[in-house]
Amino acid sequence: MRSISPLTFLRRLGSNVPLRTIFIFPFVLQILGAVGLVGYLSFRNGQKAVNDLASQFRGELASRIERELQSYLSLPPIINQMNATTLAQGELNVANPKNLSQFVQQGKLFPFSYGIYCATEKGDHLSVGQKSFTDPNFSAWILDRSVSKYFFSYDLDTQGHRIASTKRLEEEYGVYDPRTRPWYKAAIQQKRPVWSEVYVDFDLNTRLLIITAAQPVYAPDHQKLIGVCGTDVLLLQEFRRFLTHLKIGKTGAAFVIDRSGQIISSSSDEPLSVGSDDAPQLVHATQSSNQLIRGTANFLQQRFGDFNQIHTSQQLDFKLDGHRQFIQVLPYRDGRGLDWLIVVAVPESDFMAQIDANNRSTIYLCCLALIVAVLIGILTARWVTKPILELNTAAKELASGEWTRPVKVQRADEVGELARSFNNMAVQLHESFEILETKNEALRLAEENYRGIFENALEGIFQSSPEGRFLRVNRALAILFGYTSPEELLEMVQEIAQQLYVDANKRDEFKRLLAEDGEIRDFEFEAYRRDRSRIWVSIWARTVKDVQGNVLYYEGNCIDITQRKQEEEFLKRQLQELQFEIDHSQRAQQVAAISETDYFRRLLAEADDLRYLDNS
Repeated sequence: MRSISPLTFLRRLGSNVPLRTIFIFPFVLQILGAVGLVGYLSFRNGQKAVNDLASQFRGELASRIERELQSYLSLPPIINQMNATTLAQGELNVANPKNLSQFVQQGKLFPFSYGIYCATEKGDHLSVGQKSFTDPNFSAWILDRSVSKYFFSYDLDTQGHRIASTKRLEEEYGVYDPRTRPWYKAAIQQKRPVWSEVYVDFDLNTRLLIITAAQPVYAPDHQKLIGVCGTDVLLLQEFRRFLTHLKIGKTGAAFVIDRSGQIISSSSDEPLSVGSDDAPQLVHATQSSNQLIRGTANFLQQRFGDFNQIHTSQQLDFKLDGHRQFIQVLPYRDGRGLDWLIVVAVPESDFMAQIDANNRSTIYLCCLALIVAVLIGILTARWVTKPILELNTAAKELASGEWTRPVKVQRADEVGELARSFNNMAVQLHESFEILETKNEALRLAEENYRGIFENALEGIFQSSPEGRFLRVNRALAILFGYTSPEELLEMVQEIAQQLYVDANKRDEFKRLLAEDGEIRDFEFEAYRRDRSRIWVSIWARTVKDVQGNVLYYEGNCIDITQRKQEEEFLKRQLQELQFEIDHSQRAQQVAAISETDYFRRLLAEADDLRYLDNS
């Protein structure tokens, strides 16, 4: 099957499409192209803007969270340093303090502390903090191991003096030994200011998750351990409140994890610890009930293999349930043992909401524009095609012979000009048709006369091709060559030179003379008839050419000159015989005349003498 080029296919397709559709299609195509291109560019630019905005937004959020963490965690080491100096210089009696104004002022300066305290290597403990989350007044909790193994609490005034009687906290706290607490152990082990691991407070009633900044206190010689000063930070409560109120898009999430993947704090409302009250454990990010936090943690773990492998700030994205999520990961280190990861995850849909709304508006506008374009196209097509249809109807009527119905189009544009031209053409065609009918009648009569002459002529008339075949012959020519009809002659004679000419070279001479002169007269040759008998014919012929001078065919007439040839041959023989008799009589007369001459007689006499001599 032959392949068709696209251009040819479009041409064929366009030739079969109605004109009204062709008029409507450009409007629709232009609207689709323009709106589609604008929508696509708008979408792409929107996506680029979203990517830039998301990158800037998550980076700023992570930096803000980092600054917030620093604001929580930068002051406790300073407070510890001040208290450690006081304890090392012997100005603070942990078991029986006289004035706690320094601790109260520190608590006011750092309201996020759950407790500011110092403990000695003997097991004595002094802690100052707000009485409760709702009561801003301060209390002191003192443990003197030489007196009791239980805490005693005291209410303090704004200057740090005791204003209420002591209260034994046996039931609330039970037996307490600060030397067994995580913050104490961590400071002694590392012998420098450190942060403890996140742990559950010893107060079983609150079960608060706390992180403590701790600093070991040594004697001036830096050899003898005096104790440890620490500051509890309600990081998980206060900082989580900050994360919860932080606007992270519409459905985004922010969380802080340690290098093992445990959630330190998050913006979700899920519990951060699981297990019994005696042995609670932090929730691992990959086990979070929040889908976004869980999916982000799983992605980071799969991407890096281990959370310990994330050393620099990272901006990533991944697919969660087919939806793109933007991630910012920022390592947080303070040089005192904290090594956490700040993670911000924001769904792309939070940024794309307005763009999606714009896209929907674009689609609605596109549909509206398409409807308007189709309506305009239909009206325009009707306005343009109506006179064309009238012209088409008039043309059909004109083709059927209806000349009297003009096209009525009252317009001054190209279509109106076409209608007027069509009416003028119809008038001219009518006049030309009448003239043509007259001429056709004359031609018909001439053709009938020619046909009568051609078919009834006594002479053979022919048309033949230069290749040697008859194109048309009359009955006289067929009978001349012994055929019953012109059709029989045309069917049986396929090679004129071989089948009619006795001498085939005469055909070449015939064509040569026509090529030289364009016309020949009295060209005679001996021809075969159908029964292979021979006749002599004489031809008059001429060459018929086209406008470029190419030979179309030969035409002419042909007569039988066999009888004339026979008569000529008979007369020729008679002339030859008469000439012979004339020549014989003339010779006799010449002999008689010669024999009468003296010279002849003398010759005879000499001959007789010679015979006589021979005989003798």
